[in-house]
Amino acid sequence: MWTENCSGWFLSFGGAAPYRPVEDLAFAVARFYQRGGTFQNYYMYHGGTNFGRTTGGPFIATSYDYNAPIDEYGIPRQPKWGHLKDVHKAIKLCEKALVATDPTYTSLGPNLEATVYKTGSGLCAAFLANVGTSEVTVNFSGNSYLLPAWSVSILPDCKNVVLNTAKINSMTMIPSFLHQALNVDADSTEAIGSGWSWINEPVGANDGERI
Repeated sequence: MWTENCSGWFLSFGGAAPYRPVEDLAFAVARFYQRGGTFQNYYMYHGGTNFGRTTGGPFIATSYDYNAPIDEYGIPRQPKWGHLKDVHKAIKLCEKALVATDPTYTSLGPNLEATVYKTGSGLCAAFLANVGTSEVTVNFSGNSYLLPAWSVSILPDCKNVVLNTAKINSMTMIPSFLHQALNVDADSTEAIGSGWSWINEPVGANDGERI
């Protein structure tokens, strides 16, 4: 069980924005299930925002975006969100074999490994991993497969690759935010008609004498 597979890290004031490539995150997920993992959780999958003094430590920014697949505003971060979705679908295709038997491991060479989940009834799923720094062509069950560096190929039928974690097929999106001037002439009647509501709240907690 893997409880915190970090999609990024928290942001510190004055520091660089944390970033974890989706290829590395996808590799970690596939490699975990390849090695017999049963449950993994992202931290975070949906970013958020800390307010006031809830940031949890000195110099930690209020943004808790965490470079997550869904950012703190609820917008999918591409290609991270889309590629992980594809990884999840590929692992789902292996589900019956994964839960039916234990894996067997075979070395395909230095930094290369094949993992096979195969049952007596014919269910078969395989993972081919390259944990090295150079792409390699391997032979597995009589077929040749190109494995990019630091990647896992998923074969739900032990023959056909449905996904390699280093190859991204989802779209890339670079969001931009527009600054628009406020309407300083808006009155309460116009605000009420917009559907927004508000409440006046005193600053701080007090009992009339102490804050």
